[in-house]
Amino acid sequence: MTTRWEAFEQGRVTMPVNETLGFRPVPVDDPTDEIAFTWEVPAELCNSAGHLQGGMLAAFADAVLGASSAAHLPEDQYPSLAEMKISILRPAPARAQLTARGRAIKAGKRILFTEVEITNEDGQLVAKASGTAVPSKG
Repeated sequence: MTTRWEAFEQGRVTMPVNETLGFRPVPVDDPTDEIAFTWEVPAELCNSAGHLQGGMLAAFADAVLGASSAAHLPEDQYPSLAEMKISILRPAPARAQLTARGRAIKAGKRILFTEVEITNEDGQLVAKASGTAVPSKG
């Protein structure tokens, strides 16, 4: 079975929002174990304090939560996010280099539960998120 993640890696599935925002996948040994993305915080997505707006950090987490689920789904299914929680632990200033690492905690036929940790270039934890997705056809 070709997974949705493998189809993405081979260019048969695209993630336009990831491309638009600049989220970059990082090669990993086993995507069913861990998925990783990097992102340089764009200044134009920061608030008046010069820190990344929280909703944009949630979008980064969502991308990795989805990719972590996609590694467990056949190519003809996608993970439809049902709920997500994010805890932002420190600000991410403009041009910060963020890395998000996600993994599936439960990858069942009817529900997928994933977690992600986002760190900065110093290895400090910026945010933790979890999400529940439902496999959908499409």
